[in-house]
Amino acid sequence: YAALVKAFPEIKQNERWENSNVPGQDYTVEDQLQFIRDNKTRTPLRILEIGAGRGEVIHFCRALGLDVVAIEPGADAVSVIENTQKHLFGDAPLPPYVLHNDSIHNLDIDYSEFDTILMVESIEHILAEHFDPQWERIASDFAGYFIVVNWKAYHPIAVGQFAGPHIHCRLVNDALYDSYASIGQTLVRDRSHLCIQL
Repeated sequence: YAALVKAFPEIKQNERWENSNVPGQDYTVEDQLQFIRDNKTRTPLRILEIGAGRGEVIHFCRALGLDVVAIEPGADAVSVIENTQKHLFGDAPLPPYVLHNDSIHNLDIDYSEFDTILMVESIEHILAEHFDPQWERIASDFAGYFIVVNWKAYHPIAVGQFAGPHIHCRLVNDALYDSYASIGQTLVRDRSHLCIQL
């Protein structure tokens, strides 16, 4: 994170920063991809992203040549994710990916097929009764890195905080992170950033 802030200083002031109109502070998608290439310490073999949103993570992973499967229940997920690809990469060909356009509790995911599970700005959007049974399966079947991230300032998140209770429908706090961390080895824990190895 320190290297990220050093490379892209605006992130320290605004974690949602995407770009600016300040000369010399415009970063391209390629600049961001190169940062990842230069700073990565691990190359995932197969990634599951739970809560793909607009698809930025999917497409960055694809551009890095990674195998990615995503879960996104949004009714317009397919078109939104396709539009994000065009916005970020134009017509450049990217490796294929798999999208499960459904809620996680409706899916029968074989977690043993993955070595990385990502939840980027998504855990607070999934009801506990929908995710917790999946977490039990992850804890028993999955081996690899389980990563939950959000804006660092977004921790804890109460139900209905920062968005309505139908959007931020789950309490995300240290107690929840403690329960996840108790299953494996904590590699990173800093406010809303958690990475554990199971």
